[in-house]
Amino acid sequence: MIILTQTTDKIQVKLSGIASTNQLHCYSVFRDTTTTGITPSRNVVLTNNTTSVDLVGSPSSSTQRNVEYLNVYNADTSSATVTFLFNDNGTTYEINVATLLPGEKVEYQSGIGFKVLDCFGSNKISVEYQSIPLTSGFTTVILGTDYTNSNAVANTLEDITGYSFPVTNGKTYWFRFQFIVTPAATATGHRVTINGPTTSDLSYYTLLIASTTSAAAYWNATYNLPATTNATTPLTGGMGYIEGIATFSTNGTLIGRVASEVAGSGITIKAGSVIYYRQLN
Repeated sequence: MIILTQTTDKIQVKLSGIASTNQLHCYSVFRDTTTTGITPSRNVVLTNNTTSVDLVGSPSSSTQRNVEYLNVYNADTSSATVTFLFNDNGTTYEINVATLLPGEKVEYQSGIGFKVLDCFGSNKISVEYQSIPLTSGFTTVILGTDYTNSNAVANTLEDITGYSFPVTNGKTYWFRFQFIVTPAATATGHRVTINGPTTSDLSYYTLLIASTTSAAAYWNATYNLPATTNATTPLTGGMGYIEGIATFSTNGTLIGRVASEVAGSGITIKAGSVIYYRQLN
């Protein structure tokens, strides 16, 4: 349970960036306890980009405000990272951070805590830029913001910031990088690949979408392959993936990379691209 006891206590929410189209919908339920009784109440508010908004306001004097439920729903067309803050008389403390794809929500329930629900209402175990290695089940990493490579030199690979996961020496991992790709122009081709620490065994399969009706497939046993780009990329809805298994001989980070076929013509890996991985031993 979250309890507000001072007239300067409150719960706030804010976004890490600017909403693309719609602000996120926020809802709270709480009850005020005084010497004379208990009064339930609620509040609704929209986010205001990176400016904090009050989701649960301050209680009155001699009142204990018990927060029962918090909910933030991503009504935007892009993913959003939302932070819950406990504001103690102007000093703020982060109590939860969650990255939400469109249609997802994060909620807090007294006695349960925070959890993220996907667009189907199922529990989702994923936190942007953080992941807990598991020996069973899958861990998910979601790209929170678009990454664009418009390098002045054609076919120059760049790391996709935030599109990675940590690996451990001696451990074997299955992985799948599922990405959404958009070009500056249809005639600009692309390649997407991976890079990481030294491996004792590496094998992965890459599928790059060239148009709405065609794709190119590659089998690779070393990093940064394929070496060449596609000739074209769909303007909308382009999707591809990299799937493989690797055993690592040093600690490090396995990261996605992208290159553009045309100098100065951007290839964008879209927010919402996702990595699924599983430690196998």
